[in-house]
Amino acid sequence: MFQRQFLSVVARHRDHPAVIDNHGNVTTYGNLLQDIEQLRARLQAVGLHEGDVVATQLDNSTGYVALLFALASLGLVHCPVNQASDADHRAMRLAQVSAAVLVTVSGIVPEGVSTPGFALYTETPTALEPPVYREHSGLMRMQETSGSTGTPKLALWRQDRLFQEITHWVECTGLDSSARYLSIHTLDGGHAVDLHVFPALLSGATLYLGEAEQIDDILRILKEQRISVMSALPSQYLALAQAAQQLGTRLPALTHPFCGGAYLDDQVVLEAERWLGVHIKRIYGSTEFGMILANFVPDLQVSCGMYPVGDVTVTLATLDPAQPDVGEIIACSTHRGSGYFPLAANPAEDAPYHTGDIARRLEDGSLMPLGRVNDALLTSHGTRFAPALEGHIAQTLMIERVVVLVDEHDHRRAHVVLQTNIATVHEQHSALLKILEQLGIDAGIAVLERIPLTPTGKPDRVRLRKLLSAQHADKETLIHL
Repeated sequence: MFQRQFLSVVARHRDHPAVIDNHGNVTTYGNLLQDIEQLRARLQAVGLHEGDVVATQLDNSTGYVALLFALASLGLVHCPVNQASDADHRAMRLAQVSAAVLVTVSGIVPEGVSTPGFALYTETPTALEPPVYREHSGLMRMQETSGSTGTPKLALWRQDRLFQEITHWVECTGLDSSARYLSIHTLDGGHAVDLHVFPALLSGATLYLGEAEQIDDILRILKEQRISVMSALPSQYLALAQAAQQLGTRLPALTHPFCGGAYLDDQVVLEAERWLGVHIKRIYGSTEFGMILANFVPDLQVSCGMYPVGDVTVTLATLDPAQPDVGEIIACSTHRGSGYFPLAANPAEDAPYHTGDIARRLEDGSLMPLGRVNDALLTSHGTRFAPALEGHIAQTLMIERVVVLVDEHDHRRAHVVLQTNIATVHEQHSALLKILEQLGIDAGIAVLERIPLTPTGKPDRVRLRKLLSAQHADKETLIHL
């Protein structure tokens, strides 16, 4: 499915730039097809067959992009292992999925790994025979969830359903071959692949690969290459706005700046318009399900909600009869994922998906996500949700990152964790106490020089809870106030 669509794109755009890496190297659609076919031949030469699991541990590159298409064309199952994973986690994952090979840049596997290695790049080309393509509809991907709220699981996707999901997203956004995408996320995550790689290359557009940590470089690429499509976290848009304020950079070409994966505070939207000249578009989905809600209107999206994407249907499971417009988001779709590893004999692929996220239905019928069920904090002023509190505190104190951890056993208590300079924390302490008092929040306060993040860039709440419990961590500074 993916290969058939890609071949039709190559037939129309063979000399058009397909991928431009972070070193500026340009690969056309015709050259990318050659890379895909070379990888196909090499994967077949080592004896891999449809249904075999191929694990990867790779940085972003054009070769990685080609590998994604090569795996799909052979019906192989992709299980990405993030580069930041430690040895124990990697060994657990490889054994769990019975990986046939582990793809690294050189083919050399880390010490202690018994899985055979496969080199992404080699100087010795494999003799190519006329490729024989056939359709594959079986399992295609085992994607690790973010783990930001619990132990990471492997979300499963069949190829036919993932193809439908990507096609559905492209149709809903109205994007075509004239678009210029920038992906700043690791290709180990479904967010980068499903919102950037596949939509761009299955529609004849150009895909740029960037690095999330290099804010000034990202801003330069966005301007110089007239990028029209990207997706980033709220903290990343805020960092871009701050950099643009200093440099006087505006981004008139960026017509589709999507933001999802974390709560989007209105202040971030306003800062992006003020300094970047862009109107952030709100999106909401999950690794397990795909896209659920979005708002594509070109207007400034402040204090507004989102609507179900295309044929996705959404209902709210009310938690409190006194608040009928607030409840858990329940989504249904004919092109959602197939649950979690291991794959069930009869996966409930069309069953309602309970997201675990709470939303409020606004007067116009749109939905405004508020946070996880476990993010609900019972205060003297009513129920508040951690994501909104984090944005409010961060903006008021002008702190880069704030995490509010609701007590798992008593939702009347919380812990506020600040990422800030330890030398200046006492100046902000009294201001934070005043904010908490005004909001009616009973919370402890902790400070970290750097809040740990998951591979997708979200705060690692599980690790934070462990840090707070232990009150210390290797190479990290934790202060209780």
